[in-house]
Amino acid sequence: MRVLVSGGGVAGLTCAYWLDQAGHTPVVVERGQAGPLGGYGIDFSGTGYDIAQRMGILGRLAERPLRSDSIAYVDASGRVVGRLDRPLAEKVLRGPYLALMHTTLEAVLADAVRDRVEVRHRQSIAEVEQDNGVLVTFADGTQEEFDVLVGADGVHSRTRELAFGAESQWARHLGLTMACYPVPDIAGLTDVRTHFAEPGRQTVLYPTDNVGTSIALFLYRDSAPHHVARAERAARLRTIYTGSRWHTPELLAHAPDDDLFMDTLTQIEMPRWHVGRVALIGDACGALTLASAQGASLAMAGGYLLAEALAKHLHDHAAAFAAYEARLRPVVTRRQRRTRSLARSLVPATHAGHEFQRAIARLILRENCASLLRRGFGNTSTILPTTPVR
Repeated sequence: MRVLVSGGGVAGLTCAYWLDQAGHTPVVVERGQAGPLGGYGIDFSGTGYDIAQRMGILGRLAERPLRSDSIAYVDASGRVVGRLDRPLAEKVLRGPYLALMHTTLEAVLADAVRDRVEVRHRQSIAEVEQDNGVLVTFADGTQEEFDVLVGADGVHSRTRELAFGAESQWARHLGLTMACYPVPDIAGLTDVRTHFAEPGRQTVLYPTDNVGTSIALFLYRDSAPHHVARAERAARLRTIYTGSRWHTPELLAHAPDDDLFMDTLTQIEMPRWHVGRVALIGDACGALTLASAQGASLAMAGGYLLAEALAKHLHDHAAAFAAYEARLRPVVTRRQRRTRSLARSLVPATHAGHEFQRAIARLILRENCASLLRRGFGNTSTILPTTPVR
């Protein structure tokens, strides 16, 4: 089966790898240039960790962990008011995990398909026509036919728009916006992920896997989220964080004028993930947002399980799509629900709410509260088949 995978991120590359393993011929198109796409950190565990192990790439991932060994919550003076260290994190997650840059995972996945899968960069789909196959018109005007099309092109999926309709039908905004960019390391904060919260906004700083570079991440309440033009993002961020304390002014001074990632925290909820010969995976159909800490893991699960279903139902794409969705949808729905609940308390709007959050952090970031923490962050892997796709 010839399969077009639209999107060369975590979900798309994972899907392409396992499609190739199953004997299909995947082709990946990615509108960005060659190289990793997402410049932020992720907590990698559970299903994604298991899939990486089956791919034989865990060793390469483990070579490039973030330089942080704990998560600290601080006040304006830098005093630690709560801490989550690695042993407690592993107990909460019920297993091992890696703290990685998203770019690291993408780069290792790209290497895993190199020389086996055709990946076309700076290419995207413009039109889709379905009949006995999928006729795809690309952005450069060329046309090709495929047996099926897999949309793995993220929360703002062009594939979803073409096959299912406008994003507004499926988007659920969580009332938060985030922005992030690289900054120089700050002395004393090179081995910990640090969170500083104020009413309505939060600043996070964590070291990358490269000495000398950290990531500044900003998360703030936004009751009327809208797209902010790239040239206006740095100014908007500085306005939102006017008067902020801790190291926030220093971090804002490094905000780039032309390369600042900013987006709303938006979940995608759809009544079905496939139509005709088109199926969606990852954020394109079940975006969790970064508040879940499981987006990359479930993106890999989507790619893996769709490839498994297409291998099992070799000549029946409809049965394959239905089997994939039946396997994964309950997990995604449950995780989205948990994430919405968490997001409501992630950035308290009032001073009283902020003080309550600090008090709770002091109380529950302890080993005897692991089961309580697991309700929000646990990620046991129960959705994989017992043997790898072959």
